[in-house]
Amino acid sequence: MSRGPKTARLISLAQALNGEGRHGDALAIVEYLLTVSPGDAELRLEEARALGGQGDILAALERLRGLRDIGGEALLAEIRVQSLAAIERFNAHLEAGEVEAAETYASALAALMPQNPAMVAAAFSCNQALERPEIAAAYAHALLALVPDHPQALAYLGLEATPAEPDLDQLVAAALASDQNPLLKLRDLHDAASRILCRPLTDEGLDQLRLLLAAARDLEVPVDPGSEWEGWERHYRLLMSAVDLDMVLGPTPQPGPEADLECRSAKGEVLDWAGLRAHADRLGARCVFFAAADEAYVDLYARWYALSVLKYGDVPALIVVHVIGGMGKLAEVAARVGIDDDRLVFAADTFDATKALATGCFDAPPKGRAEKPIAHYQCVRFIRLGALLAHLERPVFVSDIDLILQRGVADLLDRTAGADVVFNENTENWNAGSRLTANLLQVNPTPGARTLLAFLRVYLERALSGPAVTRWIDQVALILARHHLLTRLEAPAIDYFDTSSDINNVMYPSYQAHPFRFLSLFHGFDTSSLEGDPRVLGAET
Repeated sequence: MSRGPKTARLISLAQALNGEGRHGDALAIVEYLLTVSPGDAELRLEEARALGGQGDILAALERLRGLRDIGGEALLAEIRVQSLAAIERFNAHLEAGEVEAAETYASALAALMPQNPAMVAAAFSCNQALERPEIAAAYAHALLALVPDHPQALAYLGLEATPAEPDLDQLVAAALASDQNPLLKLRDLHDAASRILCRPLTDEGLDQLRLLLAAARDLEVPVDPGSEWEGWERHYRLLMSAVDLDMVLGPTPQPGPEADLECRSAKGEVLDWAGLRAHADRLGARCVFFAAADEAYVDLYARWYALSVLKYGDVPALIVVHVIGGMGKLAEVAARVGIDDDRLVFAADTFDATKALATGCFDAPPKGRAEKPIAHYQCVRFIRLGALLAHLERPVFVSDIDLILQRGVADLLDRTAGADVVFNENTENWNAGSRLTANLLQVNPTPGARTLLAFLRVYLERALSGPAVTRWIDQVALILARHHLLTRLEAPAIDYFDTSSDINNVMYPSYQAHPFRFLSLFHGFDTSSLEGDPRVLGAET
């Protein structure tokens, strides 16, 4: 589009004013120029920048939506800027319980980015909560077009998940009949078995699974010692050998006596199980937040974890941080964490990391054998969870310690009150060791949860006592425990977190605006980005 010198100078002036933060002056110039050239995309983009700059985020999103088909780096950059601002507004309204206001931002974001599952899911969740069935159903259909197995959308529409592709029967037959390199065949046997384990078990599926496991056991895979191929062979073998069908289909095992435990409040009160229960009763705790880690990880993350729950928890709650191997050192650990609050309690056991290293923990190449007993550290919380639930008789959110709460849980507790267990399921992952993410689990004090936790404890204790274990044993245990629960109980109540708003299964390298109630920091997160950010723990912290 050709412009005269005066128009070009005015556009440059508007851009400069926007750059200086004088968005009102920039907007006045742009709106004048738009009366002459209403179809000028560059002017419309500058208008969106000015509107967003002066706080009218919804209007900015609307202008950007009109430019969406034009494309270009400048447009994409502005969409990122205004979307982050809109997500921040969305989160603030949700935190304040203003769902209707939050929905205006969610729907605007979904309109601007209709191919983004997180945005569409946020709009769906808001309209579901606002009891707008027609709008919620439209968003649910749009969400299923993006994520065909999205559990909340399927449940809302009364639909069942569509079969995975490729056809499972063909996948199993091809893996069993394969005459390719033995290591590749082992991989294919593993992948086919994973596909079965990620679905509800049927009689046909069990028969196929037995064939795949037997074929893997009988398969000879010649590899050079110390080579990368040996690492891959061990990786797949450990995953396949971790599938204990006899235990899954058998009676629920009875855990042995509880291991020794030391417990004290952040204020120094020594507690036994009865004292811990009385402490929770005095607090009127409606739920428990529970994390376990070795002393090094407690030093790194426990303060962020506990402060986030204390800041954003909207129901009375007890926080229990279990220090693996920390018996006799809780006073020193508590002093380093530095939180003087009755709602925080530290627990510890006598775990000996040097003895645990006798069980080799192996990841996929190039990582190989871990120098620390990582599998043990990951599993302690699930081994200890049954006793905690039994003694406190309250819903428990059990999580990684490198996780922070960013929104209240009252609505989540209400929604899941009838559930035995709430899983974090990554429906787009078909690896049995990654389908159920272990970074967050909720259990309620029900017979079904006790069945699940009894299986988990005994299974994990057996697995961790062998000569070698997969790095993913905690998540393999979760998927096998789910199958055991479905096998033993006629109709267990299993629920799932909303992975578009409750918990993230995508990695954030540093803290940034996000829609999640629980933010999992994952390995390698830049914790310096948490310091001084008022969105993390509030401006007064």
